Amino acid sequence: MHPAVYELQWDEAIQEKLWTKHRVLGREVGDVVFDDPEAEFRWREHRRHGRRLLVKGRTRSGRRLIVILDPIDLDEGVWRCRTAWEER
Repeated sequence: MHPAVYELQWDEAIQEKLWTKHRVLGREVGDVVFDDPEAEFRWREHRRHGRRLLVKGRTRSGRRLIVILDPIDLDEGVWRCRTAWEER
């Protein structure tokens, strides 16, 4: 069972990076995290950034994305989207 994800928090810089660097929209991240019943959630340890949640799943249009989330409040299920890109 994966950690609860009830809310994603964004800042403008991340949304801009998602689009300019990876051509990913915030709503697509939401599709993967909230709407894909087959999405895979797993913890990933990163040397520099610490423990993060890696989510692999599909958007409503079928695009496969990898999403990286940082925990803000695990008890409340609040996360910050760090990045996302299309899985190749």
